[in-house]
Amino acid sequence: MLVGMLLVVTCASTAQAAAYRYWTYWHVTDGVWTFAQAGPAGTTPADGSVEGWRFAISTTSGDAASQPSLDSAAAFEEICATTAPVAGRKRVALVMDPGLASDAPVGESPGPLTTYCTVMPPEANGYDVLRSVGPVRVGSGLICAIDKYPATGCADVVDEGETTAAPSTDAMSPAPAQPEDSQSSALPVIIGVGALALLGALAWRLRRRR
Repeated sequence: MLVGMLLVVTCASTAQAAAYRYWTYWHVTDGVWTFAQAGPAGTTPADGSVEGWRFAISTTSGDAASQPSLDSAAAFEEICATTAPVAGRKRVALVMDPGLASDAPVGESPGPLTTYCTVMPPEANGYDVLRSVGPVRVGSGLICAIDKYPATGCADVVDEGETTAAPSTDAMSPAPAQPEDSQSSALPVIIGVGALALLGALAWRLRRRR
């Protein structure tokens, strides 16, 4: 019975993740790439920050394979080395990585990785930083395309798992919100039923011994 309960828990957790083709959003924290926990419109990078965007096939929680393919440890120094500080402004390094050809939509090819040292007002958010270097296509609260790549589509589902479409999200979110999975929401009920069944089996065994 316990083995069966563990199998239910394992299957429910592995069925949650769906993969999307989209621009993932990253920051450099303590010298390493970190998947953004808030959308660019809700993020205000500080002076000396590094913002990264990588077009990839990934889940909504990101993974190491979908982070920008640029060494993060010295990214700011390399990108902004020739840009002098400006009083009353902040410097934010920006990395835009179109990703791999294998992750590109059918009929499209990714361009080269590009970097920018942006000089912005102190209150500028991540979306302001991104828009300062080129066109951004937005749809359904998502960053759909950067510098016209990809030409069409927006966070298209690649591996559906338990979902059939990209869910709605907050405005300017870096990625689709984690799909709500019916199995995960039912998990406490399943565990509770299993626990009651286990207690019933133990009580029956004690009665037989008596």
